[in-house]
Amino acid sequence: MRRRFLLFLFLIVLVFALFYKSPFSAMYNYNKAKALYTQGQYEQAIPYFERSLFADPRGILARFYYVLTLSKAKPVYSVQKKLYDMANSKINDEASKYAKVQLMYMKYNLLDGIENNYIYNASMGNDILRWDIKSFPLKVYFDNPTLVPDYYVSSIKNAMIQWTNHTNFVKFSIINEPSQADIYISFKDIQKDACENGVCKYAVAYTEPEISKDKILKKMNLTFYKTNPRGENFSAREVFNTALHELGHTLGIMGHSENPNDVMYSIKESDYMLDFFKSEDQALSARDLKTLVLLYRIEPTISNTKNQHSETFYYAPLVLGNDDLRLQKKLDEYRKYIQLYPHMASGYINLASVYGDLGDFDSALKALNDAEARANTTDERYLVLYNKAITYYNKQEITKALECAQKAQSIKDDNNVRDLISDIENLNK
Repeated sequence: MRRRFLLFLFLIVLVFALFYKSPFSAMYNYNKAKALYTQGQYEQAIPYFERSLFADPRGILARFYYVLTLSKAKPVYSVQKKLYDMANSKINDEASKYAKVQLMYMKYNLLDGIENNYIYNASMGNDILRWDIKSFPLKVYFDNPTLVPDYYVSSIKNAMIQWTNHTNFVKFSIINEPSQADIYISFKDIQKDACENGVCKYAVAYTEPEISKDKILKKMNLTFYKTNPRGENFSAREVFNTALHELGHTLGIMGHSENPNDVMYSIKESDYMLDFFKSEDQALSARDLKTLVLLYRIEPTISNTKNQHSETFYYAPLVLGNDDLRLQKKLDEYRKYIQLYPHMASGYINLASVYGDLGDFDSALKALNDAEARANTTDERYLVLYNKAITYYNKQEITKALECAQKAQSIKDDNNVRDLISDIENLNK
């Protein structure tokens, strides 16, 4: 009896499947969709066109009017994605060609008013990293502020005020509990070998995101050096200008602008020595603000909350192009960064991450070796070894991967490296 029931159920499913994949279904749903399209009910027409194309994926009229409908519908996230998919369809027909044109118009309209930006440089490889906008104000903790003159902290707070005053959503809240911090600000001594053979690695501060294995942004670590390589305190202006720049990183702008008029421009090491950051107080540019606004409209792949999605978000490939295009732009950006900062390990680490995303693991290892030769802090040494372990893991060189991971663990024993070691050991078994 049970077997007969299951057979009967299978036959019913088969009949429905054949019906939905039949020419009759394709024509019925197309006619229904076309009628709704003619009436201007574009959102209601979309699912019927999709049912028609499910039955007949190469239906010429259904594909063309589907693109027309998407171009006229409200450009919510799902519509953006569907039009992007049609524009990049493997079926090279008039519908696909027209979708490319309409995609350009859709992008133009979505970016109206914020088109002059450097969003390509704001991403982190193929990832869009930013906070959930509902998380503002971001909680900021100052670790041992008495280690530096009082004006260090007040200058950093003034930089926060500028970001707040120039946007309608960025807010910060100073807290006293370090475990609750979104942005963890600390102060440390300059490395002993900051100057060698008359050449100084001149930096005021740096920012590093703390990201879990499942792409959850835990916090942003913003570290200021107490003094410059000559052992002198930084001026209030230097701290303020640097804080203004580094806060942009903590908000999710992970790269740099190519325009020297922007706060997020990456200046040369030699410019620090020429008192570039001492000359005048910096101010957020329109491009800085437009980039941040656009960043917070794009659906993130790394954020402090899981599964963050909204139909009001922008579809990243529509704004930034496909993965290969984005990675190539990041590759160019980090190569320029290394030219500006040849003595900084961070540029080589970032370059290695892009090579890893491109699957060029040998180039990634070369960049990491260059970074290792320049690493001066425990955080940098940890990142080099951790990324080396991942790269060897991807190359299936298990012994080397485990060795690097264990060395990284000896520097910082966190969940990420423990999970990586577990993965490596399981693969080895």
